[in-house]
Amino acid sequence: MNNMCDLIQYIVMPKIRYAPDIGTYTSYDIAAYDCFSLDIVEIVWDVTPDRNLALRMVERFNRFQLSPIHLKDAILDMLN
Repeated sequence: MNNMCDLIQYIVMPKIRYAPDIGTYTSYDIAAYDCFSLDIVEIVWDVTPDRNLALRMVERFNRFQLSPIHLKDAILDMLN
């Protein structure tokens, strides 16, 4: 598809979090956004504190139009 937004668009969502052992930190969630229903259909929380890694992930997921049911496995594969 060459639409501005394909059916599923993966997005990075920054969030400030707190963990007792490390304090406050910024982490990135990755979500699958359905452009037809205008809703988030899948999300993986607290994926990485590395913004560039999160952006590379969503770029790849968007390029290959990853099915949202594979989001968690794809993220785990890229983190290993």
